[in-house]
Amino acid sequence: MSSGEQGPVILIGPMAAGKSFLALHLSKFFGYGFVDVDQLIVERHGVIAELFVEYGEKYFRDIEADTIEMLLRSPDHRNSVISIGGGAPMTERVQKILDGHTVVYVLVDDETVRPRIEGNTTRPMLQPDPIARWHELFEARRETYERLATIVLDGRGDREISSMADELHRSIQQIRSA
Repeated sequence: MSSGEQGPVILIGPMAAGKSFLALHLSKFFGYGFVDVDQLIVERHGVIAELFVEYGEKYFRDIEADTIEMLLRSPDHRNSVISIGGGAPMTERVQKILDGHTVVYVLVDDETVRPRIEGNTTRPMLQPDPIARWHELFEARRETYERLATIVLDGRGDREISSMADELHRSIQQIRSA
């Protein structure tokens, strides 16, 4: 995609980074379309935790990659912000799919996500100890998030979502006007 060309913006980062909340805010206040890949998968295929248990992670990752690829190819999502799951960018196929697109890494840390995941039993990848498992996954994935990012958005601490969305919108506009 050439600079200045409008296209989808993909939000990546660890579980509980606030990617979907940020994308929804951008949609409401800046006119972008909004797609949450996990939500779309649930609508079309069923509960993610159940897919993991019944069919395994590879099956889920294939569905996830198919969904991301479909969204990025669709002209209906040229001006959308697309939130993808924390593990999606770890597959080589998704990395190739994201190549050439505006990819935003929502950077968070343990302390920022702690209140969001402490005691969580609904995310299969965070079991049995959500905090320790989140940290382990984040450390394993950090380099990939950084490498794929066109924009790094600092979401650590008590940043207001409106401030983050405003900063990201300005960054997107700069890229599109370059």
